[in-house]
Amino acid sequence: MEAQPKLKGTCLSCGGDMVAKCGRVKVWHWSHKGRPPCDPWWESETEWHRNWKNKFPLEWQEIVAFDPATGEKHIADVKTPHGLVVEFQHSPITPAEMQAREAFYGNMIWIVDGTRGPLDASYFNMGTWGPIDRDPIAYGIEWMGRSRLFHNWSEAGAKVYLDFGTDLLFRLISFNQATNKGAVGPIHKKTAVDDCLIGRPISVLTERNTNDD
Repeated sequence: MEAQPKLKGTCLSCGGDMVAKCGRVKVWHWSHKGRPPCDPWWESETEWHRNWKNKFPLEWQEIVAFDPATGEKHIADVKTPHGLVVEFQHSPITPAEMQAREAFYGNMIWIVDGTRGPLDASYFNMGTWGPIDRDPIAYGIEWMGRSRLFHNWSEAGAKVYLDFGTDLLFRLISFNQATNKGAVGPIHKKTAVDDCLIGRPISVLTERNTNDD
């Protein structure tokens, strides 16, 4: 259930009391009453985060994952009936936490907000060339943004899809931290979501299916 004014609830992970925070500035959200969140991987939900989650059925959102061997629990942003975990990441994350999440969830992908910094998206557009491959399409990049967006996410073991606020996601194919150069592959957001909904690997964009649009 989404947060609404004056509602109360119970945390699916720890069973603690939850209160609905419904102010005028931040996105309406649930918060643990009088204590920090039980999941150390939790981050404050932004409008970007909420919009992505709502592309998936409500019953697939905020799913508790439990490791019976260790007793460890975490709340996945989205887990499909096909077993895929989709994590939406807005804030920076350390390589150690990134690797811990990937090891815990196993079958997962990242969708990352590439517009956190005011100049990141424009610098990304200025630094692309190509395509350097056409089947699937891949563009060369030279990262000129001020953040360490590409440096940090090049450490990921799971597939990373960067959202720069357009109708496309960009799959991070490779990135050389020494030269700030790499490659990304464009994918239609709707296609990515539709593929996740039916349990199919996310379809890559080729010159052929671009011409078919």
